[in-house]
Amino acid sequence: MRKVQMVMFMTIDGQAQFPVYDTLPYTLDTDEPMWKPRFDSIDTIILGGVAYPKWAAYWPTKKDEPKATEWQKEFSRFSNRAEKVVFSKSLQKSLWENTRIVRGAPSEEVAKLKAAKGKNIAVGGGPRIAQSLLAEDLVDEILVQVQPSLIGMGKPLFRTADDPTYPEDLIPKGAPGRHDFVLLEAKALPDSTVFLHYALGK
Repeated sequence: MRKVQMVMFMTIDGQAQFPVYDTLPYTLDTDEPMWKPRFDSIDTIILGGVAYPKWAAYWPTKKDEPKATEWQKEFSRFSNRAEKVVFSKSLQKSLWENTRIVRGAPSEEVAKLKAAKGKNIAVGGGPRIAQSLLAEDLVDEILVQVQPSLIGMGKPLFRTADDPTYPEDLIPKGAPGRHDFVLLEAKALPDSTVFLHYALGK
């Protein structure tokens, strides 16, 4: 069965944002560990209605831009050929080739995608989509690159809620909202980011 891989950037304080630095992260040009090793094993990218227009405005033409880095050109070619499944209630038309707009519940559509033939599926943009799929146990792997910043604002990557039924520090197995993963890879990078790769525990 196809794997659903949540592929996201996150700040130290858990925000699904990308801080702007004076220079591009080292990993984007030389040793990008999150996307580059998976260009050949992913053929579908899931995006939300907010992330999709931003991707569609940026990535399609990067492959032809002289000033683009080799990684940007590679990612452009990869994302152009991949099927983009976009969850949006307001988007009226496709903004990018190989795009399919879905109005229904993400969990239902992703369950269908997992059962269909094909390569792996990346959840590439939109923390709300990621949170919805995590809640339904539809995420098989989490790949996250932690940026070395506390920003104190933005969209949290993981959804949490106060629960008065568990007032203590220890959260037992089976508690609502708890999902356990197994570490597959951890890599500290020269630009002070950290790449983490987890698989859903059995």
